[in-house]
Amino acid sequence: MKNPVTFPHPIGLLLFNRVEYAQKVLESLNAQTLPVDQSTLYISIDGYEGSKAEFQGKPNHTAEIVEMARALFPNATILIAAKNIGITEANCVLEENMLKSHPNASWLGFFEEDYVLSPDYLSIAEQLISAAQSLDDLVMVAATGETLDPDNREIPGVFPIGHLWAYFVRVAHVHERHDEIQVYRHQLSEKSYWERDKISLARLMASRGVFPVGIGDDHLRLGLMFRFNRIGITTGLSYGEYIGIEGEHMSVGSFARFNFTGPTSVPFNINSVDFPALIPTLRAQFHAGFAKRLAERFVIPKFKAFASQKKTEDLPRGRKVISHLRQAFRALF
Repeated sequence: MKNPVTFPHPIGLLLFNRVEYAQKVLESLNAQTLPVDQSTLYISIDGYEGSKAEFQGKPNHTAEIVEMARALFPNATILIAAKNIGITEANCVLEENMLKSHPNASWLGFFEEDYVLSPDYLSIAEQLISAAQSLDDLVMVAATGETLDPDNREIPGVFPIGHLWAYFVRVAHVHERHDEIQVYRHQLSEKSYWERDKISLARLMASRGVFPVGIGDDHLRLGLMFRFNRIGITTGLSYGEYIGIEGEHMSVGSFARFNFTGPTSVPFNINSVDFPALIPTLRAQFHAGFAKRLAERFVIPKFKAFASQKKTEDLPRGRKVISHLRQAFRALF
């Protein structure tokens, strides 16, 4: 009897200590219309010891999450960290395991626990990957609706990618960015990810020609895509739902400010997208508007958040300017 068709690319999923999030994303991955091949699924469960959750006195749910993952995906590779290693290290471990076990893979998937997939997510991703296969510049694809320019959200079509959620990356790009990732990884090795020295990391990566806005793992990878003059795309409509209200890079306030959209009911139509014709436009959007769009998306909201916490109205004009400049510098990092 012929085996049913399964999703053909390796997927790495990062989980950590949030039972409700883990359950939702695992169940959504298990309910795909294009099923996951468990022999190509790698689940990293980060350790509790030394984590921010432990520091905050939150309970340890690691055992529950391990049990849940094994129940839904008994044949997947499950990697359990004894101590907290953080997002960057966990992603690197996932990447290394996928490359070692699947040396002929052309694309790798990186998912986290706070993006719940619509049932057709992997089917759409496979269509995007197939369309991008012959376009060497196009190295990242997703179907999250998280476009670089907020004006392109909730619109059918494909646009430059913003947040790197539930995305697939071309293995050739994984190799070309490897050394820069290792530099960043080494700099993180002396401290926990959540305690990382953001200013030192920013200076280090800037000295190497990498300019992410913020020093989160996804910002670094987005910056490296620009560093190598590559293109990433996502759908304008969201084929899933971001639920990460509280986490390493998000809070209740910032979640509300970004106004993330839920899953669409509009089917994706790959035939409506002329990828070769789009490449010049995508390249122009990425390079010409990069700084402006990232500033609008990340820097300005952070600046406003910092500014609202500071009372500078009564300061002399000169000191007020200096205060705002300091806040802007902090907002960048």
